[in-house]
Amino acid sequence: MEYYKLNSLYIEVTHACNQHCRHCYLDGGIHKKCAEMTTEQIKKIFAEFKAQGGRYVIFTGGEPLMRSDVFELLDCLEILGLRFTFASNSLGMNRERLEKLASYRCLEEYFTSILGSTPEKHKAICGKDSFESAINAVRFFDGKGIPTFVQATLAKHYLGDAEDILKLFSDFQNCSVKITPVASLGCKSEAEKEENRELIVKPEQFEEFHKNLKELCEKYPNCAGDDNILSYEQISEMTDEYKEKPLYSLCWHSVCVRPNGDLSFSYNMNNPFVFGKAYESIKIPMDEKFFEYIELLKKADELVLEKAKEHEVEYDTEIDKYLSVLK
Repeated sequence: MEYYKLNSLYIEVTHACNQHCRHCYLDGGIHKKCAEMTTEQIKKIFAEFKAQGGRYVIFTGGEPLMRSDVFELLDCLEILGLRFTFASNSLGMNRERLEKLASYRCLEEYFTSILGSTPEKHKAICGKDSFESAINAVRFFDGKGIPTFVQATLAKHYLGDAEDILKLFSDFQNCSVKITPVASLGCKSEAEKEENRELIVKPEQFEEFHKNLKELCEKYPNCAGDDNILSYEQISEMTDEYKEKPLYSLCWHSVCVRPNGDLSFSYNMNNPFVFGKAYESIKIPMDEKFFEYIELLKKADELVLEKAKEHEVEYDTEIDKYLSVLK
């Protein structure tokens, strides 16, 4: 049996979180109940990933610092020589943890998030005073020469904050900022979805949002990154890059492991395809199910491209939606 070669691994070590963001698709929180893999199960995954040629790990949650073994797991990555990005909302990042994280030779990037241009706006979405913690973490790692990435997810009434957010980080040397709109509410309960409906940026607003962001990227080229709203032309260009390749878009997808061990491709919100449990084996056989998934990805891309003729789309969300229908 031939197996898919894994180059990068996106692993959610927990869905527990010390925040409860109103828009978060994981619907996380301190009291979030979710099956989690053990320390040894995750170490086994890392070892298997390395053994079959894996090179890069995105280490995330939920909030990884909610696990008491987080640095034991990072020690394992360091011993194996696996480069990694560490993603955190920064709320639990004290000086000792910052120094410990910065000491890893394999740390390639620190990833954090803000949800508005001021501490007050940020707290109104996530419920916690983590704004300054995120800024301070970026400042700390920037001072160490370690690249940082800031995800700024903006509710509908915060879209005008985009430039103020870029100004916050424009003086850092190794920081990039990705600004995205709240375009869905993911896996929340129906009551919670309705309660937070006013946060959502509607598709008819995507074009203006995208246009404004492109202008800001030109104004702040050293720190502004692309968003997850794509036009017909962008999706066409993207799919043209891999449409003739045998494995289609899997040539750039990460393999994703959820806290309960579910193994899938990419790290989209609700990807309905699972390829077994990673703690049993991280190997993905290139069998009938594997190639069926590739064919469904092609069909989903065609449907998203057709929809993008009407207006710009949130690509990852649309792909997951069509995969669910096609499955």
